[in-house]
Amino acid sequence: LRTPFGAPDPWGLVGESPVMWALRRQIAFAAGRRDPVLVTGPSGSGKEAVARALHAAGARPSGPLIARSAATIPESLIDAELFGNLKNYPNPGMADRVGLLGEADGSTLFLDEFAEMPAAMQAHLLRLMDHGEYQRLGDPRSRRADLRLVAATNRPESALKHDILARMQIRVELPGLDERREDIPLLARALLRRI
Repeated sequence: LRTPFGAPDPWGLVGESPVMWALRRQIAFAAGRRDPVLVTGPSGSGKEAVARALHAAGARPSGPLIARSAATIPESLIDAELFGNLKNYPNPGMADRVGLLGEADGSTLFLDEFAEMPAAMQAHLLRLMDHGEYQRLGDPRSRRADLRLVAATNRPESALKHDILARMQIRVELPGLDERREDIPLLARALLRRI
């Protein structure tokens, strides 16, 4: 990555500290694979920026990055939001929806605050992670989605189901600002320029 010292890199990340260069190496390694990725780090550390970098450096940068905070999806609507539903299902008048998985087909799905999703709902993603298959609500047939799942959380990994963790072998751990204080002036300058 050749950028002027302190300027945002091609992925939009700012920082010259050793931990930031280690993070860039993690991203480059993870971007070259198709497996699901778990991004961890404290609140405000830039997990969505890392997800965008993984998407941009990955195999499908031309498709849209579909991003959603799992914490904002009401528990009663998680299946419909993720998998979509057929017209008039489960209630008359419901529109036909492809869901987040359908939107991200051929691209990347970023689910922020992933650990806030109830464990039972996390389990609904296992078939997708194993075989790329899912079912829209009201649809008797399975569908396939060719997507890259990137999940992020600021909670300990123990907040996730063990079988989900087993499928997220690629982890990217973000440093907090307290671990890269030397980057704070560079971040402030980049933010001021953006404003």
